[in-house]
Amino acid sequence: LGMRTTPTAICLTVALALLGACASSPSSASELASATEVIKSTGELPSQTLAPGSCGLFLWTQATPVRFVFFAEAGADSAIMNLDGTETTLQLTSSGGSLFGQFMTQMSYRSAKGNVGISYRPGERLDGGQRIENGRLSLVSKDGWETMVPVLGLSACQPEER
Repeated sequence: LGMRTTPTAICLTVALALLGACASSPSSASELASATEVIKSTGELPSQTLAPGSCGLFLWTQATPVRFVFFAEAGADSAIMNLDGTETTLQLTSSGGSLFGQFMTQMSYRSAKGNVGISYRPGERLDGGQRIENGRLSLVSKDGWETMVPVLGLSACQPEER
């Protein structure tokens, strides 16, 4: 008996072989676990207070539960995040994109635990500030794992005392 091979049968055979290879890959499960752990270990910051006349950049996660995860004060070359349960100072390494108040729309930071990148699109203007839409916080661990966290936020200024 001769079997006839059709293009559909060939495609199905190749697809099943590739699916089996992906499912048996031991690294895919560990990659997923690593990304999940990075997101879980990015803790929440306590509320931040701005001095009169100063401005700050505040970022929250978009996913529920919403968590306050990033703060930078205008004019500073550092920012803070809670990494692995510890409030960590990040050092600004580069900035680019467009000017957004006293901040740039793309910034990179470094810490002892890895690198943090931020990019966002300015949103609606508010009294004393402006919303941040479609933001992305990129966490790159020392071992090279990169986790993208969707964020939104606010750039706001504390009014001068009168």
